[in-house]
Amino acid sequence: NMAMQPCMRVSTLATGMLLLSAALGLATANESPSGCVAITAPTTSSGGCLQINLTTLPPGPFTVHDSYPMPYVVTTPCINLTQAQTNCSSFAGGDDAGTPVYAVAGAAECYALGHTPMTSATLLDPANPGAGMIVELDGGVGGRVLKYAFTCDPSAPLSAGPTNATQEQGSYTIHWPTSLACQPVAVGCNEPAVPRPTADQLAFQEMEFGALVCYNMATTTGTQGCPAHSVPPVSAFTEVAPADVDTDGWCQAIKSFGGRYATLVAKHVCGFAIWPTKAGLPDRNWTYEYHVPADRDIVQAFVTSCQKVGVKLGIYYSVVSNEYLNVANGLVRPQSTLGPGQVAVTQEEYASIVVQQLTELWSHYGDLAEIWFDGGFAVPSLEPQLLALLNRTQPHACIFNGCGLSPNAVAWIGTESGHAPYPVWNTQDGCPSGAGTPYGTNYVPKEVDLTLQNADTWFYRESTGYRSLADMASIYHDSVGHGGNMLLNIAPPPNSTLPITAVRRYAALGHWISTCYGTMGIAAPSALATTKTPCVNCSKVRLQVDSGTGPRQLDRFLLKEDLRNGQLVMKFTISVDSTVVFNGSAIGRSLIVILPANVTGSVVTLEVQSARAPPTIRLFAVPNPSVCSITAAAESCSYVNDTLYLGPVKGSSTEQTVAACCQKCREDLACAFFTFYQNTCSLIIAQQGSKAQPGAVSGSPA
Repeated sequence: NMAMQPCMRVSTLATGMLLLSAALGLATANESPSGCVAITAPTTSSGGCLQINLTTLPPGPFTVHDSYPMPYVVTTPCINLTQAQTNCSSFAGGDDAGTPVYAVAGAAECYALGHTPMTSATLLDPANPGAGMIVELDGGVGGRVLKYAFTCDPSAPLSAGPTNATQEQGSYTIHWPTSLACQPVAVGCNEPAVPRPTADQLAFQEMEFGALVCYNMATTTGTQGCPAHSVPPVSAFTEVAPADVDTDGWCQAIKSFGGRYATLVAKHVCGFAIWPTKAGLPDRNWTYEYHVPADRDIVQAFVTSCQKVGVKLGIYYSVVSNEYLNVANGLVRPQSTLGPGQVAVTQEEYASIVVQQLTELWSHYGDLAEIWFDGGFAVPSLEPQLLALLNRTQPHACIFNGCGLSPNAVAWIGTESGHAPYPVWNTQDGCPSGAGTPYGTNYVPKEVDLTLQNADTWFYRESTGYRSLADMASIYHDSVGHGGNMLLNIAPPPNSTLPITAVRRYAALGHWISTCYGTMGIAAPSALATTKTPCVNCSKVRLQVDSGTGPRQLDRFLLKEDLRNGQLVMKFTISVDSTVVFNGSAIGRSLIVILPANVTGSVVTLEVQSARAPPTIRLFAVPNPSVCSITAAAESCSYVNDTLYLGPVKGSSTEQTVAACCQKCREDLACAFFTFYQNTCSLIIAQQGSKAQPGAVSGSPA
């Protein structure tokens, strides 16, 4: 969203070299032709910046010793791992190329330390740039941190490596005297432009919690989508679904769990439209007939119902899949592949139909909070038409999978498990899914989609069962509580009325959220302590939690950053009395910190240690453990027999039992569901339909 300035960002080149940078009191990085970097730190003097060009350092590795009776082998921060690997008899790190390594037991085995591309660099003495700088890499094996302390030594030859290493709790500092760290240089050290959200992205993030409503042909046919070249007749929906669909019940359920927007699946992969589309091809005297009757416009009914309870509307439309028109991955398949019920169209005709239907959806039902492109919008020649249509009809909608199409893009977190990793950054380079990068050039909020039904089941399936309240609370902590928007599935059965078990679970979740954490950016009344006003240009916030009654038991904290100027906080600590209980990086829209064990104290302090610009902390609160605690349900697994759910596989292993496969899924937070067939256990991150397979089992932890 923002143009880049000198001394810019973090990225990883295809060559596997790591680029290091930071901002505002941190170093920044300029790419060099060789693929390595020059680390640059601003100074408080008039001497410009201190810069260390890492390409001029020897590549290593170098042997240093700490307090342990074994050597460690380190390298220049930007060395390619392939080079380092040749210096060890075995390699067991497996992390990204370009990360530093150390070796134990006489360099017999190597491990990656600086896994993530997040690097900070600070001057040893801001008033004395000639003293040198510290470059820090986070996210190593076991959470270790690797620090390079480049200190000024005019007599040190450029070929010299580090002299020693010191081991601290969770980190290693490599001491590296070099003449490169002695003189400031007159280079540009401007603060990199911090990407800022558009007003529409900011409003989207303010909503925090939404719903994805799945009621379509897959509902009445008992599937999770249409198998290739299989198109159920219109009657498979119209003769099963009621004439008056219970959209009021759907929107009331959404309101009960705190949902502020609801995205309705208007057309799924089968191609069936739940509004009476008038799209067609006049040159062929053909009209799109795969839709509900004119008097059964479910989209309009849904709009009316959600307006009653103040829930904003979103529209899901599958651009890249349409079995009715024989389209997969955005491409019309050859006519020779046509199955019963499918209609032959050309690629150009398909693009025309998509534009006609999106014009109807984006023009006839009011302002949209969100537009969902499941699988993106990659259809030949379609993008310019989509862009023009979007600008004309819905310029303020946020677009899921819309990176490259709209400045209001929203990205997928990368899993349908509901568990986003920490940290989540609203900035990223390019258009990948995932948790973002701390110095990305584009501002793209993240959405975390998940199902209430077990086994990542998006359309209603009898006897699948529902997640426990404890499971949903854990997901809330890892989605909204990690800074993403949580998008919770609503899956009505064929009769359209939500089962009472689902209705109660939605309401219980909403009650727990409001009671424990509050609503609309205001802490719950039960909180032990909370800020009353935002902390502007914030460096430290102090809360008294005992109220004169003595120390209190604490188990969690709630933080909210003002994102109008971008995501600024890069590193912070939370202390109880004088003890640090949490070291964090991102805060973002919301951050919920759950401690591994209760602590007792009277004063809680949030201290911002580094930021890209002076931040504003909107809220810092200490929720009440007695109100927030939920008894975890006994661990169990939900199974669907003789069925293979389909989707991208994160990993596979050989297991002897279904229970063992379920446990594998439970241990991997990115696992949305598993499949178990012929002793092969596959962990899946997103559901893409299903197929019958005797002897197979699909399921999820419950």
